Amino acid sequence: MKLTMTDFTEIVDRYGAASESWPASVRAACQQLLSEDALARELLQQQRRLDMLLDAVPVPEFPGLESRIQNQPLPPCSRSLVDTVLEWLFPSNAPGKQFWRPAMAACLPLVVGIVVGNFFSFGISNESPGFDYWDDELYMLSLNDYTENLF
Repeated sequence: MKLTMTDFTEIVDRYGAASESWPASVRAACQQLLSEDALARELLQQQRRLDMLLDAVPVPEFPGLESRIQNQPLPPCSRSLVDTVLEWLFPSNAPGKQFWRPAMAACLPLVVGIVVGNFFSFGISNESPGFDYWDDELYMLSLNDYTENLF
């Protein structure tokens, strides 16, 4: 695999100057580019200096940051349509439960009847017996002579 300078620059920018952190699939190609190209070696030296400068910067202390984050109030959650409908059908307050649960139980046979009626025909056919002989009628029409007689 031949590596271009642009690819090497992206790898060094993304993974740093340490060759151990480079992906194993391109590590050998990077080493080969470093042995052949002086510009690649200069880029690697610049990245090492940058890594050393970044390592020298002290990380600021934020006392109490973890407890402030853990104790902050959560934003109000938005409820989905299904949750809203279920809350409407089965409210959490006691008076609503006493009214809606018997009403839902009374509507359940109606819903089951509609579903069963849509899936089964129970012997009722949409086809009428008049349509059984259309093929015969068309055959008879095709045998007739419809040419005009001039005399």
